[in-house]
Amino acid sequence: MRSFNLYACLFLLIGVFLPLSDISAKEYSIPEIQVDVQMNADGTITITEHRTYVYDGSYTWANYRLPKSGYSAIRDISVSENGESYINLNTEEPRTFLVEESDEAYNIVWYYRADDETRTYSITYTLEDAVVIGPDWSEFYWTYAAAGREKSTEQMEILVQLPELVSLSDLHYWVREPAWSMDGTPFDNGLQFSGQNIGRDQAVVIRTLFPSSVFDENLIQISDPTFTLEQAENEETAYREELRLAAEDEQRRKNTAIEYSIILAGLSLIAFILIYRKYGLRHKMHVSVSESIMLPGREKPAAIGWLLMNRTVTTGHVIATLLDLARMGYFELKENEAEEKRIFSSKANYYTVHSKNSDPKENELTEFEVSLLNFVNKRISSDGNKFDEIFNFQKSEASKWFNAWKKKLKKYCDSKDWIDKESYKGMYWNLGVQFVIEGVAMAGIFFIHPLMAMALAATFIMMVLSLVIIRRTPKGEETYKRWKAYQNALKNAKEHTISEEHLGRHFIFSIALGLGKQQIEPIFEQHPGAATSLYWIVILPGTTSSPAEIAGSFSNLAATATTSASGGSFSGGASAGSAGGGASGGAG
Repeated sequence: MRSFNLYACLFLLIGVFLPLSDISAKEYSIPEIQVDVQMNADGTITITEHRTYVYDGSYTWANYRLPKSGYSAIRDISVSENGESYINLNTEEPRTFLVEESDEAYNIVWYYRADDETRTYSITYTLEDAVVIGPDWSEFYWTYAAAGREKSTEQMEILVQLPELVSLSDLHYWVREPAWSMDGTPFDNGLQFSGQNIGRDQAVVIRTLFPSSVFDENLIQISDPTFTLEQAENEETAYREELRLAAEDEQRRKNTAIEYSIILAGLSLIAFILIYRKYGLRHKMHVSVSESIMLPGREKPAAIGWLLMNRTVTTGHVIATLLDLARMGYFELKENEAEEKRIFSSKANYYTVHSKNSDPKENELTEFEVSLLNFVNKRISSDGNKFDEIFNFQKSEASKWFNAWKKKLKKYCDSKDWIDKESYKGMYWNLGVQFVIEGVAMAGIFFIHPLMAMALAATFIMMVLSLVIIRRTPKGEETYKRWKAYQNALKNAKEHTISEEHLGRHFIFSIALGLGKQQIEPIFEQHPGAATSLYWIVILPGTTSSPAEIAGSFSNLAATATTSASGGSFSGGASAGSAGGGASGGAG
């Protein structure tokens, strides 16, 4: 039965994850867009956009979003593929489409089934009041592709056809965007535009002018009596002059931003160096310290861990303190046979904590050790004695205790006079100075140029480096070097002769100093039978666990102890000089 369940789970996992991998591999592109613009004699415009999709994976729908801009109404919307029309039904069935309307846009959605293939869809609609009609000249100013759309386009073709033939000299156009990526060619009854590699962040905006005589005067009305060719030409000349001036201004602001960034970054660095030299320069200690496996003193493991780990407190320090209290006789740790596990779960023994003495001797324990002693005893009485349950710091009560415990440990470490209190003043000075410089850089981003972010990044780095200004006292420097040499020796235990006498304490300090299982196990390999060195851990009778494996288990427990306390129809129409449209769309 177990074998059957195992295979059933395997097939279930395959069934779940294979579709997920297919979904993650889906991709599509829109390499080609062709837009046909037909000017009608009544002044309306019929646009047909042919969009070619290349699918990698399975897709069932696509959409075309047209903003409500530059026209007053839209009608005769249709979707087709290879000359076959889709049906306008709100069923989401293949070969149907629907039209959604919001305050900002129309969204045309059509449905199909496509798998690893190329498909071309045609979206057609007619716009009213999309042309500015003047007494002599008319204008169609349109955004054929929106900036920020879903996909880039390798090839884009636009064909604008007039209802009547006109002289080529009467056809005028200006490509606003992208100015150098679209080429225009006039012909006897319209204009053709072609562009390549149009990025998804690039809009395609083109302004076209032609005689109003192409329309049937009985079917149209003049929408702008003041509109002239000269007006449009003057606007375009002014626009290009604005672009030129803007480009010059942009370059000037870039140069200014680079200069100011260099100045501010230099000031930031100089300020840090000066403050560091006054407050953070390390004390010169003429102490000859060599790598040694001998304990350099009788300091508390968690305190030494705090000193050597840049004044941070971790759950490993909690575990090391518990082990040290067990060594002193306040607790006993027991190995227990693994409980029945679920399929795919590893079967491993677990540990429990048992109280032996809750009354500490006078002056034997520090405040943070007493706090841990009381916490563990309370957890044992309320939640049981499983190691994992006691030190599950994701629980609110345990999380609050851990935060308070960190403060107690830090208070004890501060009392050891290992850290120069005066150096904190330098850290605060540097933070203040860098904050002012960073404020200037921030203002430069808004008022000069975004390139001022270079100065912002430099000052941020100098702010982070404020931490290195904090230095150790001569006493702290000596203590640090001696224990650092001891830590290095533990990491290279294979190169040292280790006596069995202090194996237990070596193990506790290894946990406090953040050593991993692979670094701890070699400490015990010289004494494979030294179970008595961990006399405060009761090994399960008949177990094959060696002292090295037991020590490695507690290293993993320290590394995986969890904590959450460390450290979501409308009004409008075309107007002269303003572009309408701006279509976009995707697929899924």
